[in-house]
Amino acid sequence: MKLSFRGAAGEVGRSCIMVENGRRKTLLDCGVKFEKEDAFPVLEDAEARKLDAVYLTHAHMDHSGYLPALYSAGYKGKVFSTKPTRDLTQVLLADYLRLDKGVPYKQDDVIKCLKHMEMLEYGEEKNGAAFRDAGHILGSATVTLKGAGGKTVLYTGDINLRESRLLDGAPTDGYKADALIIESTYGGHDDKRMPLKQASQYLANSIRETFKKKGKVIVPTFAIGRGQEILFTIDSHMRSGTLEQSPIYVDGMINKALRIYRHNAIYLRKEIQRRILTSDDDPFKSENYRIPERKDRSDVFEQEKAIIVTTSGMLNGGPVLTYLKKLAPHKQNKIILVGYQAKGTRGRDLLEGADELQIDRQRIPVNLEVDETKFSAHSDQRELLEFVACVKGLKRVFIVHGEKEKSEQLAEAIHRNHRHLRVDIPKLGEEFSI
Repeated sequence: MKLSFRGAAGEVGRSCIMVENGRRKTLLDCGVKFEKEDAFPVLEDAEARKLDAVYLTHAHMDHSGYLPALYSAGYKGKVFSTKPTRDLTQVLLADYLRLDKGVPYKQDDVIKCLKHMEMLEYGEEKNGAAFRDAGHILGSATVTLKGAGGKTVLYTGDINLRESRLLDGAPTDGYKADALIIESTYGGHDDKRMPLKQASQYLANSIRETFKKKGKVIVPTFAIGRGQEILFTIDSHMRSGTLEQSPIYVDGMINKALRIYRHNAIYLRKEIQRRILTSDDDPFKSENYRIPERKDRSDVFEQEKAIIVTTSGMLNGGPVLTYLKKLAPHKQNKIILVGYQAKGTRGRDLLEGADELQIDRQRIPVNLEVDETKFSAHSDQRELLEFVACVKGLKRVFIVHGEKEKSEQLAEAIHRNHRHLRVDIPKLGEEFSI
C-alpha cells in the first residue's frame, strides 16, 4: 500500500490522503482551507478521474469542501459517508458555493457529487473499508482500510474521545491496524482540554459580565457540532436560572444544521433522544431561540442585551461579519471565541490583539472585549496518546491536521511512549509505502 498526503500536511485544512492498494486508488477526505493561498488539495484532474472511491469522515468543509471539484475533473465514482454526513454536507456545500467566489466548481458539480454519495453505516464494510464513530460531530467517522496484501490503514479524521452534550465519545476498543493516520489539531504539550462543566460555567460567567454592562455577546461558531453545543449550553443555563433570560439569536447555517441533528437523533446520546421524545424538554425547540427577522439584523441591534450565536467560527465569512461591523466598535460588547482559530483568519487576529479588522473593504475598529473558552470537539494530546495505545498491531504513525509545532510535539510524545513505532509528519505531496 502507498499513502500520499495531498493536504493537511503540516497544516490544518484541505484534508486529503490518497491510498494506492494495487491498482485501486482511494481518497480519504477531500477538503479546502480557508486561506487565500494554497486553499485546495494538491490533486491533478487526471488523478481525480482515475480514483475508484472516496471515503468522507465528516461534513466540515476542511474535509469535504473540494469533493465537487473531483466531479468537475471527471470523477464518476462514489463518495461513501454516514447518513448524517451526507445530509450535513449537502447544506454546507451549497452555502460554500454561495459565499465563496473562488470555488473551483459549479452548482452542477455539487449536484453530481451529492447524487454519487452512498451511505455506509458504522460497522458496515464496503470494498475493504469500514467506519466507526469518531465522536467529533454528528455522523463523524474513523476509516479502517484493508489492503490486498493484508496491510491495514486506520485514519482518525477528526476525533474526540470525550463525551459532549450531544454525542458519545469515540470508542477505543477493537482497533487493529499496521499504520495509523492521526490528527493533531490539539496535539501540543499545552493543549489540555477544559472539562465540559468548567467550559460551560466559564461561558455563562462571561455572558453575565457583559449583561451587567448592558452589552451584546457574539459567539461565532461552526454551523455543525460546536454551534449546537453552544446553543444547548446557554439554553441549559437559562432553563436552570443560572443565566438571566435573554433572546438567543441563531444566525447562519446553524438553524438548518439543528434540523438535521434532530432528524438524525438515533446518532445522538440516549439522554438527548429521550429529551426529544419529551415535548416540553426538547433541546432543539427552546423558546429562547430566535431567528433575526430583518435582513440588516436591526431587530437584534435594538435589543438592550442579546446573545448572538452565528457562523462562521473563524470569522472568515457569514453573518458574523455583519454583527462585527456594528458591535465591534463599542466596548460594552463582547465576542467569545469557542474553537480553533487558524492562522490568517480574523479570529486568530483578534486573539493576537488586533485593534481593527478589515471587513468588506472597511477598517472596523475593535473596542469590544475579546474572550475565549474552548468547547473543543478534538481530542487533546493525552487523549490522542490514549488512542494510539489502543490500536493493536501498530507499526507506523503518520501525523496530520495540525500546525507544525503541535504535530512535532505529538510525535515526540508518541515516540516517548511507544519507542517501537516509526512516527512521521508527512510533508505536502510526500508518499510512503507501508
